[in-house]
Amino acid sequence: MTGFTSFCLIDFETASQCDLKKAGAWRYGEDITTEILCLGYTLGKRGDEIVLTATDCYLKDGRAAELMRLVLDPAVLFVAHNCAFEKSVWRNVMVGQYDWPDIPDSRWHDTLAVCAMKGLPLSLERALLALRLSARKDTEGSRITKALSKLDRHGYSQITADKLERVTTYNLSDLHNQCDLYRRVKGLGDAERQVWLLDQTINERGVCLDMPYVDACQVIVDTSGKPLFSEFHELTGLKPTQGAKFKAWLDGQGVYVPDLQKETVAKLLKGDIDGTAEDDFTGDEDDFTREPDGPFELPPIAKRALEIRQIIGSASIKKLAAMRACVGADGRARGLLQYHGAGPGRWAGRLLQPQNFPRPSLKVDKKSHDPESLVSAIMTRDSEFVRALFGEPIEAVISGLRHTIIASPGNELVVGDFSTIEARIVLALAGQYNKTELIASGRDIYIDMAQTIYKRPIDKGRDPVERQTGKNAVLGLGFQMGWKKFRARYAEKQPIEFCKEVVRIYREDFAPNVPKLWAALQRAAIDTVWTGSPHEAYGVLYALEDGWLTARLPSGRKLWYYNPQKTRRPMPWDEDDIRPGFSYQTWKMGKWVTVDAYGGLLTENAVQALARDLLVAAMFAVEGEGFPIVLTVHDEIIVDAKSGTMTPAMLDEIMCRGTPWAKSLKIPLATECWAGGRYRK
Repeated sequence: MTGFTSFCLIDFETASQCDLKKAGAWRYGEDITTEILCLGYTLGKRGDEIVLTATDCYLKDGRAAELMRLVLDPAVLFVAHNCAFEKSVWRNVMVGQYDWPDIPDSRWHDTLAVCAMKGLPLSLERALLALRLSARKDTEGSRITKALSKLDRHGYSQITADKLERVTTYNLSDLHNQCDLYRRVKGLGDAERQVWLLDQTINERGVCLDMPYVDACQVIVDTSGKPLFSEFHELTGLKPTQGAKFKAWLDGQGVYVPDLQKETVAKLLKGDIDGTAEDDFTGDEDDFTREPDGPFELPPIAKRALEIRQIIGSASIKKLAAMRACVGADGRARGLLQYHGAGPGRWAGRLLQPQNFPRPSLKVDKKSHDPESLVSAIMTRDSEFVRALFGEPIEAVISGLRHTIIASPGNELVVGDFSTIEARIVLALAGQYNKTELIASGRDIYIDMAQTIYKRPIDKGRDPVERQTGKNAVLGLGFQMGWKKFRARYAEKQPIEFCKEVVRIYREDFAPNVPKLWAALQRAAIDTVWTGSPHEAYGVLYALEDGWLTARLPSGRKLWYYNPQKTRRPMPWDEDDIRPGFSYQTWKMGKWVTVDAYGGLLTENAVQALARDLLVAAMFAVEGEGFPIVLTVHDEIIVDAKSGTMTPAMLDEIMCRGTPWAKSLKIPLATECWAGGRYRK
């Protein structure tokens, strides 16, 4: 990081009646009950660590004088792990209550962000273990510190001198661990640091929530849920939360399912799963590729119980409580995005999880519902009125969750979403220019694929099923998906031979250059790991760097694969065909896992990363023209602009400008943009 001559690693220990996990750092910091227990800081040398008490911080003299000198020195970089917490406490307590000078975002650095970029676990302890660094785990100190913010039978735990001394010792061990991590992972690089600073701006700006609407949604859920709970108990004798017992009850009704996941139950209710035989499901993907045994009808009592459980058991309803927990005093929710939290650089959602809002299921006259009509109905807090207009009230609430995000007073939301961006990039990167030119001309690429599959003209209005098959193929097969997964995900009712043929058509007839891309990236990466020297394919340069395999993309950004190891593995089509390969380690789905790399995965990583880089370029352009971004969801930019200052056409023009590298790859860009007072799909 240029412009800094030294760093100061800083770590707060605090107590509060506010739940940090539910409220998030920004709401936690502003809570009136949040107080500093101690503040540790170090310049990175053993023995120079200083731990200040709350009194030291308040008086700003004595042992705090050195920290004040560092705060006032613009050449000092402040480092923390998950620095949103440290920044929030600094600005709300140190600045707001103790009258210290602020430390601007430009002088902060977050080691958690580097861990995210380099594919490491985000927690400090797990990152140290993954990097094989000696972590000083102070379990007792952690327990005591956390206990000071939790209720016991006497109320909140008393802060005594002995406990404070133990908290101080814990803080010192945390400083040592964070120093070790910082020395190992270092910085983000100048370009990515600018992306992270933009992330900080967006997270601190926050989004405006319509809290009266949130409260009305909760009333509808509560009043509609009670009779459903009673009906479920009458049918089964159970509570909807008793999953194992409910599954056993289903067995007794002659209905067998591998699990009660939302997707599984939805398929069962649609008749896509035959639940008549207990041995139909072993958890292996192959078990879902069998030919259907015939139509299966759920017993009415089991069907109704499953429907009720799907309605009242929806995790999406919990977003209402999450919104109330994290909204600030000004009606804005902050810290909703995790930098580099999903895919090769995309943002992940936090707190109310804006990245996984459910798709609206409501249809009025076969059209998507009108947001304002739905909101007006729910605002009556009359569940029967909502039912009369939109059907099941809880489903109506779930369909309207996006509408809780609103524009600031005097503003409107202007939203732009890149269209089919990954499909466009994979075709362009592979040099499949006949298809990118077709897309650029405005023709329907899904119909083109469907016509290749069905070998006849396809009309969007007359042939929706065939077009959907073409869409699934274009969007699903670009990263080496095989016929089994294609069938399980998109075409369970289709014969096996049909699914095999769709995959063959994509690879040989529709986009024959794409499999060449898979093979080339796989070969370049494997050769790099095995020889130690860099190799390039399709503008992606692989190299070994300090324990990582890196992939420098045409955009200039690097992807990071930690701990690459040489492997030999049999080919799926022939166990005797053993070929060189490589594996790497990463944090995935809450676990530290070893991944066997292959061409389709490397292609997916590169394509998703390039899509993210196009999004970032557009975000910088939008901010550069003075329009404030408040959120990004997948390939979408959400702007909270003064009414009349920005139009969807303006946002479309900015997003479609592209970049020099995107133009050299001939990526055809298009967006879907709209404006309104409430967020919607």
